[in-house]
Amino acid sequence: MNNNVKKSEILFLYETSYNIPNGDPFTGEQRYDEETKRILVSDVRIKRFIRTFFEEKQLPVYVSEKTGAGKTDSKGVLKWIAENRNPNKLTNVAELLKEQIDVRLFGGISTLGDDAKKIKVDGTPMVNGHTQFTGPVQFALLNPSLNEVNLRIHQNTTHFTSKGENTQGSIGTTSIVPYSLIQIHGWVNPRVAETTGMTDDDLKLMYQGMWCGTGGEGSSHSRTKVGQNSLLLLEFVYANQEYKVYSLDRLIKIIPKEGKVSEQIRSIDDYEIDFSKLKEVANNSKIEKIRYYTETESIATKFKDIPKFEAMSL
Repeated sequence: MNNNVKKSEILFLYETSYNIPNGDPFTGEQRYDEETKRILVSDVRIKRFIRTFFEEKQLPVYVSEKTGAGKTDSKGVLKWIAENRNPNKLTNVAELLKEQIDVRLFGGISTLGDDAKKIKVDGTPMVNGHTQFTGPVQFALLNPSLNEVNLRIHQNTTHFTSKGENTQGSIGTTSIVPYSLIQIHGWVNPRVAETTGMTDDDLKLMYQGMWCGTGGEGSSHSRTKVGQNSLLLLEFVYANQEYKVYSLDRLIKIIPKEGKVSEQIRSIDDYEIDFSKLKEVANNSKIEKIRYYTETESIATKFKDIPKFEAMSL
């Protein structure tokens, strides 16, 4: 087993302001739970933030638009990687996949099948075209905001026409999120990490990608994502591989200030973050330590000098 990677869970908090944290791919509208009035952010969106950060660092990424084949053509992507980004001249598809950092973290699949042998590396056909890796890092499929939100309708005009015969630009409407505090929940499995070859260094790079890739770098620097700030990253490290603490994603609450209700929150100045249950869980013997990273001093002071809480670097 990879002794550097321990079983852990992740909580990552970031705020958004007057943007669209995660639009539905079919409608473009913000994902939203109408019953709870919570904003929802998918695991795919978070992984995209991280992968784009990796790409800008020129790290090898499998699910990418920069492989010359297009991210939807997995066979073409693998062929391109084998021929253009294969310094070790690997002919085993599984080994080639494990050289991609996002596969080591999130898993990946080869759809080459028997077509693998059609790809030759220095004249040697590739093998093991039927390969699939489960990722040692998993995020919740949909991650709700900690605050309730009333969506706001926003109208905008475009300069360019929607059809050639039109003489004016088009008018569109979309739903904007005034403010949300998003909590992302993740899990790290060291036994699966051994299968993909994920290391502790890979995990640290992923944390950098979460923090920077969500808070203004890479794909978060776009019209619909500008206005996001990373606030807090927590890693709950278990004392034993078999241990599990129930509902770590329910530990953090927010308390609106000055008689406001949750829907009226517009900035971090409008609420207090209640970490009381988070501090209590540190007393659980199943938790070895809680590592944290924040650049917000008012949050950092909440964890200083508390047993098991350990500041981390990125």
